[in-house]
Amino acid sequence: MVDTGDSTIVSKLMKSSSRKTDPQWSLVTNHGHVLAYISMDRDARLRDLADRVGITERRAAQIVSELGRAGYLTKTRVGRRNRYQVDRRMTVQAPRLLMTVSQLLAVLVAALDKSSLA
Repeated sequence: MVDTGDSTIVSKLMKSSSRKTDPQWSLVTNHGHVLAYISMDRDARLRDLADRVGITERRAAQIVSELGRAGYLTKTRVGRRNRYQVDRRMTVQAPRLLMTVSQLLAVLVAALDKSSLA
């Protein structure tokens, strides 16, 4: 800490209690990632979604359920697998963001495609 008379400047960074040095956050939520991956692969397994997003399979199942309850997708059983259908006509639930799910997914999928090539 440096005392400059009028104000105090803290120069030392706080340490995380989890011992992680880099902040782990994203501008796109896990819900957005799951929805984007489902839009790219309607037959995706929860295990694959979880692996691609970096979450647990249980959390992937919760997110799929939440997206279904919100009307963003429907789930249909095909044999032993699930097939998902994204409702691309829905509007995105975000303040002052006037776009459809289809428009948002176009941006997310393009970004995910580019990141997988890097």
